[in-house]
Amino acid sequence: MANDEFPLRVGSDAAFAAVRKWFEWTGFTEDAVKEHFEIPHLHHLLYAYGLQREFLEKKYQARGITVFQARTFIGGYADTAENFATYMGVDNLGAFFELGLLVEEEYDRYSCPVLLYPAMGFWVTADRGLRPDGTGYRGKDYVMSGTEFLCRQYVDTVSTAPCKAFLDMGSGSGLAALVGTRFAARSFGIDITHRAVQFADFNKHLNGCQNLTFLEGDMFAPVHGMHFDRIACNPPFEPPLKEGMIFSVGGADGEAILARLIAEVPQYLEPGGRLYCQVSGTDREGDPFDVRLRRWLGAAAEECDTAVFIRVGLKPNEYAIQQILGENQDSWKLQEWLLFYQKLKAEQVILGHCIVQKRASADRPTFHIRRTFGERTGLKEMEWLVDWETRVASPGFAEWAMASRPMAREGWEAIVCHEMTNGKLEARSFEFVQTHPFDARLPAASWMVMVASRSDGSFRASEHFDFLKGKVEVTEADFLAGLVEMVRAGVLVLEGRQG
Repeated sequence: MANDEFPLRVGSDAAFAAVRKWFEWTGFTEDAVKEHFEIPHLHHLLYAYGLQREFLEKKYQARGITVFQARTFIGGYADTAENFATYMGVDNLGAFFELGLLVEEEYDRYSCPVLLYPAMGFWVTADRGLRPDGTGYRGKDYVMSGTEFLCRQYVDTVSTAPCKAFLDMGSGSGLAALVGTRFAARSFGIDITHRAVQFADFNKHLNGCQNLTFLEGDMFAPVHGMHFDRIACNPPFEPPLKEGMIFSVGGADGEAILARLIAEVPQYLEPGGRLYCQVSGTDREGDPFDVRLRRWLGAAAEECDTAVFIRVGLKPNEYAIQQILGENQDSWKLQEWLLFYQKLKAEQVILGHCIVQKRASADRPTFHIRRTFGERTGLKEMEWLVDWETRVASPGFAEWAMASRPMAREGWEAIVCHEMTNGKLEARSFEFVQTHPFDARLPAASWMVMVASRSDGSFRASEHFDFLKGKVEVTEADFLAGLVEMVRAGVLVLEGRQG
């Protein structure tokens, strides 16, 4: 078989059904594999080095169906025809051979030519970068497994709320689109490489998904004229300083593909629809990443909200060093990275997520926010903030907020700075500090601390405002603005409706 030849075949429905039945009957699940190998994530089996590799190799020597499956389909080890017949049965072997999931090697031994792993209740095939004998597919259209940390992080940060139409842009092996079949009436996946679409379409049949379609093409070209309630993307974002895999390099500055996605996505979103995107980019001198993202929207910025969530922020030299160490590159390569960021005038490299929301109607202004992850921040918190900001910008918010009953969250601190003046120690400044739902520091007026301390759900916001009258000078507009900021910072919730 040629190195670039696609090894799998879309065989009969009966063959796919037989493979599914055997995997279900034998319990080939993510949890079973992780439990046997004592690993927190499946990708540890693919990227093990040193002592960890030795530990896993010993685990591979055990007997039993789970180890046999892990050795064959994840590890890529060959085994005797006799062992295959014992574990799988002759009838099942026929189905696996029909689909190309098993090939015959020398000395009456069989092996699986691709990676096949259980993930999130599905079985997914992809390219195997390395095999025990050292061979593997490494073409520029290499299809990643989806077990990698960033891939799973991406899938975990896409909303699973029910919707009509979902699109996974740059689908690769199709894991996100497969997950989409659970919450969307119709799920679609697009990839620019033919090999990725072949793997994804095979995975569709392997899992028996009827409401799933994979298409080949450049960005939105295959779905021109269609609209989606939800679009998700994990675009290539690496600078052109590594080996040029199609799935990884994001253009001349690492942001070119993301910029094109943001520019084109509004015309494919239904009103109220959202893009969920995992992002990497830079804050540049006088040009922060979130500001640039809004600029990419062009005229559509007038109808789209943006929310940028920073998971990690690193100085360019720190990020460059991480890349050099991770790729085991020579130290001279570091200067190339540093020069690249110097030309961009980059001040910070950020890794995180963004949500772009096409507003449902023109009766409110758009909003643009940026937040930093706390220790427990995830999809729930990101969606809460976008929902909250949508409410704030919508008609009737002021009346609703003043009628609500604020309640203090757990975990925040109020830091008070005192100053000795005329022989007296007086409070001069106040600041709220919170780590959930986001990492936040909010400078505050004294009345905001007073309101937060007495917010137990017993009083309406309007009653808090009445309480302040005669004690401090604050207008209703300023009071409402402070209330909104305290909710944003995770100090208050209104009637338990937030986060």
